[in-house]
Amino acid sequence: MYCKQGIIGAQFSHPQRGHAMCCATGERFHDTPKVVWQDRLAPVRKLLSENQKIAACSSCYHQEEQKVISFRQLYNKQFEKVSTGKLPRHLDLDLSNFCNLKCIMCDYTRSSTWAKESGKFKDTKGVTEINESTLDQICELSHDLQHLTLQGGEPSMIPQYVTYFDYLKKNKIMPNVHLVVVTNLTNLKEKFYSYMPEFKSVNISVSVDAYGEANNFIRYPSNFEQVTKNIKELVNQRNNMSVKVHSALQILSMFNIKDFADWFVDLERFYQSKKRYIGQYIQHVHEPEELCIMNAPTNLKHHFVDQIRNTGFSALADSINLDNEYDYSRTVNYVRKICDVRRLQLEKYLPAFSNFY
Repeated sequence: MYCKQGIIGAQFSHPQRGHAMCCATGERFHDTPKVVWQDRLAPVRKLLSENQKIAACSSCYHQEEQKVISFRQLYNKQFEKVSTGKLPRHLDLDLSNFCNLKCIMCDYTRSSTWAKESGKFKDTKGVTEINESTLDQICELSHDLQHLTLQGGEPSMIPQYVTYFDYLKKNKIMPNVHLVVVTNLTNLKEKFYSYMPEFKSVNISVSVDAYGEANNFIRYPSNFEQVTKNIKELVNQRNNMSVKVHSALQILSMFNIKDFADWFVDLERFYQSKKRYIGQYIQHVHEPEELCIMNAPTNLKHHFVDQIRNTGFSALADSINLDNEYDYSRTVNYVRKICDVRRLQLEKYLPAFSNFY
């Protein structure tokens, strides 16, 4: 089926993940970026432009069947007016797993602190990253760029992005590019953010999945109050920058969801008082399945649906299957294992957990 991202774009990532058509597909390539763009993705671009279904897009098709907005649908809307070319118009970059958090739904390929905890990549202290020749090829493929998405790891902490920015600036590419940065916003690295005014536009997509201590547990060892402070600090940036709170809801988000909704309303009012806008993008975690909201106990689902009425999360109510069965002990074991490894007291972060499990 037609997907504009698959036709105009690519994702280039570090060796432990491999390159791909986009971030949502499981089909990964370990060739050089040029080979991936010119050879591996060329047949994919042809099939998608002819509106044919392909196996690599099965995750999006599955989400759409569940009445969940997929990346395919988002990309088609976002890139509707973007023309095709010989080089990518959109790059989704994931150049390293270097990160200061170890989010509960993440793994060692996306977080160096997860990798250290799991005993991976010991020689590099948990870090996996692209090499210089790979970055050189990505740079060479960037001359027709109109849209750029940066992921990680934590992008603001990954030095390869600063090197890449220098290349874009030197070759006068930045003024043509709409930039999206997916960040945990635990910090506001001065060097990284100093490049933002050079881009045509910038959207800072801040990953926050729950309110207060629940978010600190999910995105351990994040500091919810500091992240909130940093979100408010962004209101003082140049007018080419917009801010969006990106929430990937999961079972651990469900207990105090009303507080989370009220928190975002307060942020909206703060931004409005400064004559600025802050947006919100909501999805829910599918993997690991132990954390998927569809696999929550029925009484927790009813609690969740009741709490999100008349909030920014209300659209999720239609997608919640209240009747599906799941072995809830799997969620308990998954969460308890994390607590044991990290020596955390679950009750401190999620006091309501025991009310439903």
